[in-house]
Amino acid sequence: MVAPSQPTVQSETYPTDLTDEQWEQLRPYVEVQAKTGPKRRVDLRAVLNGLLYKLKTGCQWELLPRSFPPKSTVHYYFQKWTKQGIWAALNDALRRRVRVEVEGREHAEPTGGVIDTQSAKSSVAGGPERGFDGGKKVFGRKRHLLTDTLGLLVTAVVHSARLYDGAGARQVFAATKARGISLLKVWADQTYRGELGAWMADHAMGELEIVERLPGQRGFEVQPKRWVVERTHAWLSGNRQLSREYDHNPRHSESWLYLASIRLLGRRLATAS
Repeated sequence: MVAPSQPTVQSETYPTDLTDEQWEQLRPYVEVQAKTGPKRRVDLRAVLNGLLYKLKTGCQWELLPRSFPPKSTVHYYFQKWTKQGIWAALNDALRRRVRVEVEGREHAEPTGGVIDTQSAKSSVAGGPERGFDGGKKVFGRKRHLLTDTLGLLVTAVVHSARLYDGAGARQVFAATKARGISLLKVWADQTYRGELGAWMADHAMGELEIVERLPGQRGFEVQPKRWVVERTHAWLSGNRQLSREYDHNPRHSESWLYLASIRLLGRRLATAS
């Protein structure tokens, strides 16, 4: 009787690869074998390593090194885990651990948050949810981030750059509430003025506080609370995949944001252990 062969192991290593400890953190969420059907023949750790390589380098799918599984396989799992909500679930789990194990917070879930957008140019003329941001003079999309007061990513939503911040924030808060996360207070800049605060109160999504510009402020100055989410935008932008909007599907764009956050959270846990 011939023994069943094992999944092909990644032949080369890269600086972006998961460590053994990081893989053990992520494995329970992705390595779920179906109860019926053939045994999986794909090394999911190598798949994740391929996605992390693409995240950091921004290479095209066709240019993934041959030591990773075929680009069609890596892309298949990226789409599958996006549809299943795996990226947001992974980010939530690691964020809770960082808050408690690294930051010493009493509560795993935050009660306060900070929200802000970043406009990103689009490299593709077509595709859904694209538009022109008249304020930033950018054609593309907005990356709408909600973080806790430590700057850890809670929710990412990508939408047209044409959509004003208050309307986009409703999508962010709805997605946050759908995952069972309830905030008592959220800080935002002056672009969120208007009906958003009343809408949040009506839907039990916390209190909105607008951070005012400092008296006599001219040009850029760090403002209380807001700098936290702006720093998170900067952290995530260190990945070349996020230098522009490359994906046709905005949900895939959100997945890259979550994966970039997962990478940071995993490193913080590994460093603290």
